[in-house]
Amino acid sequence: MSIASFQDFARRFAESRSAVISLTVSLVFVFCAIFAPLLAPTDPYDLTHLQLSDALKPTGSKRMLPGEEVRVNIRVNNGAITVQPASPTKTRLSLAASSCGPNCLTVSVEPTAARLGSLQVRNLPNGATIEGAKKHPIQPWWTIDDPKSSEVRITSATSLPASFTLLAIAKSLDQETDFVFRLGTDNFGRDMLSAILYGIRISVVVGLVAAGAAMVLGTALGLFAAWRRGVTDAIIMRAVDFMLGLPALLIGLAILAILGNGVSKVVLAIVIVQWSYYARTARSFAMSELGKEYVEAARCLRLSPVRIMLRHVLPNCMPQIIVLFTLNIAAAISMESSLSFLGVGLPLTRPSLGMLIASGYEFIFSQKYWISIYPGVVLLVMIVAMNLLGDRLRDLNNPRLDR
Repeated sequence: MSIASFQDFARRFAESRSAVISLTVSLVFVFCAIFAPLLAPTDPYDLTHLQLSDALKPTGSKRMLPGEEVRVNIRVNNGAITVQPASPTKTRLSLAASSCGPNCLTVSVEPTAARLGSLQVRNLPNGATIEGAKKHPIQPWWTIDDPKSSEVRITSATSLPASFTLLAIAKSLDQETDFVFRLGTDNFGRDMLSAILYGIRISVVVGLVAAGAAMVLGTALGLFAAWRRGVTDAIIMRAVDFMLGLPALLIGLAILAILGNGVSKVVLAIVIVQWSYYARTARSFAMSELGKEYVEAARCLRLSPVRIMLRHVLPNCMPQIIVLFTLNIAAAISMESSLSFLGVGLPLTRPSLGMLIASGYEFIFSQKYWISIYPGVVLLVMIVAMNLLGDRLRDLNNPRLDR
């Protein structure tokens, strides 16, 4: 295509405001698909960072760090104080102990800004008490519920033993962080914004790969049928009629029921469904092109059939095939989302748009609308934009509408 013809095509395309908007929206979705790992606040595939305490949080909620329990052994031996963790688990909190004078010991929690639910000290020597704490009725345990300070003082009216060991247990409350779930979370605790961005990535990749593979396969079969005609043409076209006569979603369900779920399986199912559209379109336009003079001239020059079909016939069929490719991208995205919604497309660990809608369907009547509504709106906008873009390209390639 020359520069002048491209400029004329762009001018005619820009006459439709809806086409320009749909092209812009489609490019935005492609941009989100390419740079999803950079745009997403979190990685929804990283299951190690998910916590059920963040599940089903509404829009604008902040992430909460779950509370922890810290156990340490505090050993006092002739004035020397040592602190040893009583559990191997690494925690954000830590306990320290220091002397605050004769017959006085201080146990403190670090960091000091941590909110504590309780602080308990066990195995106190006889006569020792803890300021503001309650003693267990039987055991030598002293507990402070909801302590206002990050440290407690252990005092004794008599002299403390030269050597003794205490067990200190601190339980922290859930701590609020600065991270905000802009679109809420799903039932797995995944950030919906991140899950939607990665879902867009899956939808765009599946749509482009599946529609592209179906275009290559269907166009090749259509051109082959148009060139060979006869029995070969009849067999291929009857296969096309058979595929077009079956519901696309039913074929996809049957294929995935046999092969199992996964991205590659979904792509294969969509290719099997869509190749017939390209085969019929390519054969129809190739049949009309094969009767023209330039094809007869190429045959007189004894050019190979492959060269005639690929170098001369195919370029004249490509405008219509490209239009069909644009429309089938939206159809492929819709089919992938439908299969994932039915539970046979992608696994639960993949935040596909269809899977997000399906996972939020059971919560939509309990006021947790954001899990299904936001992915549904994104999917609707994506499909409508690509359909409008394909419709505009089809109109520009229709000579009856050319003024």
